Amino acid sequence: MNNQPKTPGPSRLQLVRAYPRIRRDLTRYLADLATQYGDTVLLPLRYPTYMVRNPADIKHILVANFQNYHKAGGLKVGEELFGQGLVTSECPLHPKQRRIMQPMFHRGTIAKFGELMAVLTNDRACGWTDGALINLSTELMHLTLAIVGQSLFSVHVSQDGPGIGSAFVQCQTEITRIQRGFPLPSFFRIPANRRYQQGLKTVNDYILGLMQTRRTDPNPPDDLLSLLLASRYEDGTTMSDQQIRDEAVTLLMAGHETMTNSLSWALYLLSQHPQVMQKLQQELDTVLAGRLPAMADLPALRYTDMVLAESMRVFPPAWTLARRTLQEDVLPSGLTLPVNSEVLLCQFVCHRNPKYFPDPTRFDPERFDPAIKKEWPQFAYFPFGAGPRYCIGESFAKMEGVIVLATILQQLTLKLKPGQNIIPEPLITLRPKNGIWMKVTRR
Repeated sequence: MNNQPKTPGPSRLQLVRAYPRIRRDLTRYLADLATQYGDTVLLPLRYPTYMVRNPADIKHILVANFQNYHKAGGLKVGEELFGQGLVTSECPLHPKQRRIMQPMFHRGTIAKFGELMAVLTNDRACGWTDGALINLSTELMHLTLAIVGQSLFSVHVSQDGPGIGSAFVQCQTEITRIQRGFPLPSFFRIPANRRYQQGLKTVNDYILGLMQTRRTDPNPPDDLLSLLLASRYEDGTTMSDQQIRDEAVTLLMAGHETMTNSLSWALYLLSQHPQVMQKLQQELDTVLAGRLPAMADLPALRYTDMVLAESMRVFPPAWTLARRTLQEDVLPSGLTLPVNSEVLLCQFVCHRNPKYFPDPTRFDPERFDPAIKKEWPQFAYFPFGAGPRYCIGESFAKMEGVIVLATILQQLTLKLKPGQNIIPEPLITLRPKNGIWMKVTRR
């Protein structure tokens, strides 16, 4: 008999009463639950759902006993979009796919992308005239699509980019609606299902077109798409077209969507903290002296890296991880997780734990000073996940984030247009709802 004390959390009636707030502000509602109930909160949903914040428990789930936890949540609901790509697949497929793609993300390989990132960013920033108003999220979406398109697929998406980016957002929105509501089969031609299918078709047509064009190229470039098309498993078989499509869609979305949001939040927070902006720009002036940044500059751009890391603490683009237990498990904290229960490892909540981040809503890059950072438990902060499923593009993303920020902010200051209500919208990624309008000022 299980004598485990009852896990604290809201009742079903309390959840129903809180539903308007949940729809309006889910992330902060979850953070408030952790403040009220502690490191483990039981949510009485369709499946018993445990929100876990204890770093030792997180390490156990993501690293020590990861085999017992399969993906759940929006990524599984959106399986028609992601298929069996690297973010959604399980063993034995996942490690096979990761081994094939890992060489593309080694440090030596991604080093060549630094110059490309800086040039593409500079080209876009040069188009922002002094005094202009820009929708920052839209501009960054075009930029990050261009970066991932040329880096991993050797294609220019300047014409297709807006359509592809909008299609991904459209699909995310409808996946989240399905996950949180009562899903109807796709053959019901309601507007939401039509929007999802239209977005999915745009994505599929683009990726399948890239694959077809590449197969007829007599001198294919040395990039991720060529790697996938030429790959062989240990038994000599090739990757199926469906699997190539799934991996390409996954990496195209992950490569631009998360970076768009990460950079949007960083620039928004900087616009609200002029002293931090001033210190960052002083570092850029000293290190770069007006030239474009390169990968070799990253160790010297220490404060820029701290700003990016702190922005991913306050507004983590990958804001939650969901897992489902295959077998009953006991966590280091003593909590017993029943079989087929769901577990939420919510970075938005964990990164605001006052035990490790005093005054957690305050934007303070100095938290990431190495002397302070080494005092945290290992899994108090995990913006890229952890364990065998940690983000394969972590090094690529960190380099891109610092280079894009450095390129933009050494020549521009972006100020928030007054009167906006900037609201986090927790889709599969955490994005600013309705974008962020900024006024451009040339330095």
